[in-house]
Order: sequence, then structure tokens, then C-alpha cells
Amino acid sequence: MDANDEMKDMDQEILGQMLTHFLPEARENLDHLNLCLIQMEKDPADEEIVETVFRVFHTLKGGAGFAGLDHVSALAKAFESLIGDVRKGKIKIRSSGFNVIYEGLDLFSSMIDKAEANEQTDTDISGLLTKIDRIRSNQDPEDDCDCTEFLDDASREQEELLTIYRDGYNQLGTLKHLIYESVHLSDPESLAVLLSNQIHERMAPERNGFWLVERPNILVEIARNGKLVDLDQRRKLEINSFEALKRVICEQVTIWPSESETLNALLTEYASPVIFPIKSKPTALGMLILDPEEQTEVELYQFISQFAAMIMRISTLHQKVDEQCEELDEMTEILFRQNAQLSSLYHVEMNLVKESDPVKLCEIVTKAVVTDLEAKRAAAFLYDKRTNEFIAASEFGGLNGIVGNRYGIDDIDVLAKCLKTARIVTQTDYGEPVEIGSNRLEGWIALCLKGREHSRGVMIAEVDDEDIGDPISIITNYLGVLLDNIMLQQKVKEE
Repeated sequence: MDANDEMKDMDQEILGQMLTHFLPEARENLDHLNLCLIQMEKDPADEEIVETVFRVFHTLKGGAGFAGLDHVSALAKAFESLIGDVRKGKIKIRSSGFNVIYEGLDLFSSMIDKAEANEQTDTDISGLLTKIDRIRSNQDPEDDCDCTEFLDDASREQEELLTIYRDGYNQLGTLKHLIYESVHLSDPESLAVLLSNQIHERMAPERNGFWLVERPNILVEIARNGKLVDLDQRRKLEINSFEALKRVICEQVTIWPSESETLNALLTEYASPVIFPIKSKPTALGMLILDPEEQTEVELYQFISQFAAMIMRISTLHQKVDEQCEELDEMTEILFRQNAQLSSLYHVEMNLVKESDPVKLCEIVTKAVVTDLEAKRAAAFLYDKRTNEFIAASEFGGLNGIVGNRYGIDDIDVLAKCLKTARIVTQTDYGEPVEIGSNRLEGWIALCLKGREHSRGVMIAEVDDEDIGDPISIITNYLGVLLDNIMLQQKVKEE
């Protein structure tokens, strides 16, 4: 093999590698363009989305050129120039212009399929390039001279077939647009409004409406002619009261104008309504009702109602998954919080075992209740059995002027109640705030420092969330055990 052949083989290998990398990226770019164009069509003045569309066409142009797909690159360049004119404010793209861009995306997809299958035949892009040039010249891309009077019979038949093809293509374009917009929605009402809006704007029936089953026997009007119906304006129909509704919802069959005179009398805004079920099991999710402008489009509406049923079933699953995710997030948050609390308790207990002074022990626990367990304020009171008094041993978080003070057993009713019952007492149970000197505690929780023979004191904390009562209870129980041991040791020494 000579050097030229080796170079050719190397070139082909490099080109093949570039094509392999380009094809999946091109498909991603086309999907991205579909979504961006939907947004751009809604808001043509959105500079950010126009810039994104321009950039994706630019990327597609460059990648196709490197991969040797000249026709793809040339078409992408034409669209890049078109969007470039939009960026500069030279032109505004109308609905017919967007149809041309969507037509281009379909052609891109076809050319990429050919490249993937290693087909060598070129795709004719001349017609689409002409349409792009017309848009850039502010002309209607579909405008053409009407030469049908000069056509022979064979040509007229071809022209009729072409018209049918174009109509079918436009319908497919509408359905594609519907699919791309709706797959991101998970709320049935939002889907109903979207579908009603797309039918109203793109398919031009006289009028349309989406009704959904709200309760087992009630149908509620959600969307009318592309707009959400206000809650106080929504009409409701009892399904079992009308034979036609029972057939739509329960038997899931399409109802034609001649089959329901009673229903026609209720829905007086519809001249000749056709009702399609939004099918599901065991009964329909609702119905699509409309006055179609042409009987030939009924099959398309049937497809839309079936598509609506599929998307709404998916939306129900999405809602269930979202609810489960929320529950899982809550459980995870609780577990993380409990883990942090247990870790804090472990470190506090390590500090407590090193201390033998009751007041110091109370100070350690009071500080931990606020800083680690997230109480707002806390104070610990030791009980002096000989004088029947509480001694304020420690406080943390802003309780002022209480440390060292003595309070009679009946001075602070909450402390006495907690001490005597040896149970947790909360403001929810007690019914009112607690006042200790000049301090007023809201949302408080009081816990007994339990001992073997009698209680050693009371811990009181002001909290935003009573759920932290459990970890506070753990640490106060441990404090009670330590205080009990210290008191017993002192008693032994005195004896």
C-alpha cells in the first residue's frame, strides 16, 4: 500500500470516528431545538432563547461539517443565518416560519438516520432552502403562484395528493408540538389547559373543552377554548344523570351529535358537539368535547384524547412518586437530625462523666440543650429536699437573673407539677406560658431529673418544636442518674 492509500485510509478512519461522535450529539441538539423552539414560539422576544437556538444551529453546522455531512451542515448554516437575522431584529418569524423550522428538524432527523445507516444518497434540501430565503425576505414561505389552471389531469391529481400530504404533515407537526410541551407537566389540570390551548390555536375547531372526573360520579369543566376555567365558574355534571355521559365515562365510547339531544341542550354553546373519552381503566378520566371544523379531522382528535389519557395516567404516577419522594425527604431529614442529636448526646455524655459538681453538670447539660439540641432557652433547677425549694443551678440562651435564686416549691407551679409526677409537662398540656422572675417562656417543655429515691430537680426549655423533647429527655435522664450518684456518694461520706 502506497503513502496516498494510507493517507486516504487514515482520513476515512478519522472521518468515521468524527461521525460516530457527531450522530448522538446531533440527536441531542435536535431534541434541545424542539424544546427551545416551543418556548421561542410562545415568546419570540426572549433574547436568551433566541441566542440558544442560534448557538445550537451553529454547533450543528460545525459538527456536521467536520463529520463530512455537507447537506446537514448547509441546511444548519441556512437556519443559523435565519436566526441570526432574528437576533439582529431584521425579521420576525411568524407561525408559517416556525412550521418551516420544524420541517427542517424533521429533515435533519431523516438525514442523520441515513448517515447512521451509512446510506450514501443525498437529500434534496433545495425546497427548504428556498423557503428559508423567503422568510429572510419577509415573504410567506408557502406563497407560490397558483398554476392549477394550467395543469393537466395527472398534475392536478399530484397537486391534490401534495395538499393532502401537507395537511397530514401539519397535523403531525401539531401532535409533535403537543408531545414536546406536555411531557414535562405532571398536573392533570395543567395538561387539560395545555391540550385545550393547542387545539384552539393550532387546529381551529369552533370551540373545545376538557372535563375531568373529580369524584366517582362528577364531571367538572377544567378548560374551555384554551383557557383555565375559574373555580367559581366551573360547571359540574352528574355522570349517572345522563345516559350519554355514562357511555363516555363508563363504556368509554365516542358520542356523536345525533346520539345525545339531552346533553346538547345542556351544552348550548356547542353547535354540533362530538365527545371523546379520555380513556383509562376501569373508567375514563374525563372527556374532550368540541365542534370540529371538518369531519375529516375527527381521527386526529381521537388520537389527542388517547394521548391525553396516556399523559394524565403518567401524571398520576408522577404525583404519587413526588409524594413518596417528599415522604422520603422528610424521613431522611429526620434521620439526619436524629443522627446529629445522638452524636451531640454522645459528646455531652463524655463531658459529663468527667464532672462531679452538680452545678457544673447542670451547666454542661443546659448549654447542650440550647447549642446542640436547638432549644431557644433552657434552665436547670436542683431540688433541695431539706428546705423544699428549687435552686436555679444554670441557664443558657438568655434567661436573666435566675442563677443562684431559690424558689419555694409552690412559687413556680410547673416545676412542682413536673417534680411530683416525674413526667414531662409541656405548654400544650398546661395551657399557658411560664414566668420565672422577669422571664416569660413560650412553647416550653419541662422534664424531671429523676433519681432512685426521689427526683433531683427539673429542666425547663423553650422550644420551637416539641419533637426535640425526646433527645432532651435522654440527656436529662442521664443528668438525673449522675446527680443521684453524686448525692448518694455524699450521703455515704456523711454517714
